Amino acid sequence: MFGTDKADFQENLPEQVSLFNVLDRRTAIESLDALVYALRPSHTATLLGRTAIGLDANVFLRLSGHAKSVDIIDYLSATHSAPLILPGQAIQEFWNNQLQAVDTVTSGLRKKFDSLKADFGKVDKNFGDYAAQIDELLEKFSAEHGHIYEEGTVRKTLALLEMLQKKALVPYAPRLKFREIAAQRKKTKTPPGFKDEGDGDFFIWVDLLTGLQKAKAAGHDFDLAVLISHDQKIDWSRAGIAHPILVAEAKALVGVPFEIWTIEKLASEIANAT
Repeated sequence: MFGTDKADFQENLPEQVSLFNVLDRRTAIESLDALVYALRPSHTATLLGRTAIGLDANVFLRLSGHAKSVDIIDYLSATHSAPLILPGQAIQEFWNNQLQAVDTVTSGLRKKFDSLKADFGKVDKNFGDYAAQIDELLEKFSAEHGHIYEEGTVRKTLALLEMLQKKALVPYAPRLKFREIAAQRKKTKTPPGFKDEGDGDFFIWVDLLTGLQKAKAAGHDFDLAVLISHDQKIDWSRAGIAHPILVAEAKALVGVPFEIWTIEKLASEIANAT
């Protein structure tokens, strides 16, 4: 039965289940039970301190700018005793896709200059020469210092990343070993990642599962696994409910329920726990 009691999830669970076998369906997963549970969800009565927490790349900047960011980072760094997992894929996803959302010093100057240039045109066309010179200087500045990001955003994001440096497990699953499975799962629209062209989301998931299994093997005991994510595509979740296939795979591998939370949900759980 697919319940919320820890014993239900660990009943008949092999001591060491292969991640490859679970993803390739050589090990059976309880997908029907997970589907029924998804359509009739109930609150998982699990202490936050016994919840393994994974972080998706898309929450780094949001978490840094969240109103409760200090409380969240303080809790994760000083209080949380269950595994904290940063999938290795999330690091490169953040650099490749998320960091572009941060204004650099150059982009901030560019926005102000575009406004100034419009004002030049309103006053006197002769000012156009000044606009061209400023534009040329901005291009030079961008070429030499375009990597410098806005100080406030960097400071908050670095506080989060430095906490993760000290506390988080950063797992990587073998890429070549799972490449064919990734391709086949995309063809059969197996979550996550079938809504995207690449395999980034798939490897976020595989790295997270790798981290959960490593944490279990190292003796860490937890009753629930969650991924903090703001990805709302149906290959991850629907109306806040994790895709049943993901739930069934997590259960088959590590014997615990799996949920997807937003930052707001995490902040609420921290407030209730402290």
